[in-house]
Amino acid sequence: MQSYFRLSASSRLRRPLSIFGLPEQYQKATEKKVFDQLDQAIVAYFRAEAHEEISDVLSAPTFLVSDELKKLFTLYIPGLQAKIIQLFAGEADSQESYRYWLPYFPPVSCLHESAERYPDGSVKQIILNQMYLPPEPIFRVGGILEYRIVVELSVAESILRRSPYGIDLAPVEVR
Repeated sequence: MQSYFRLSASSRLRRPLSIFGLPEQYQKATEKKVFDQLDQAIVAYFRAEAHEEISDVLSAPTFLVSDELKKLFTLYIPGLQAKIIQLFAGEADSQESYRYWLPYFPPVSCLHESAERYPDGSVKQIILNQMYLPPEPIFRVGGILEYRIVVELSVAESILRRSPYGIDLAPVEVR
């Protein structure tokens, strides 16, 4: 049986990039129709605080990946659609900038019925139903409130070989 991992920004980051100026529709681009209406490239800003940590995955205000991860994802999903978010330091005296990508992953209804939920409907722990797993090696779990990206073992290994910064790969149960 294939192993799967949840990809997310590391909970150990002390000073992740604090983004502002990202239009609301980019933060809620979970539906294909909304994603397709977004501009191909936009500018947003981050607070250039002392020694911010530049992670390869950002979870807030939306799921964004670095250039390096986007290139890797495209190897596994050649037709992957993604929008460019060019981040500039919000302070006039800073010349720092970073490019991130907002990828679109269609939701896959593969959550196992035994997955427990909190009273607000969010999932306590992702459990995937083996019968409904997609052929894609990278996908978004559908039917949940949260935006959760799951990768197969081969993708997780490829990510780790690139020594990314500030990401977590947590094992996901499959039944």
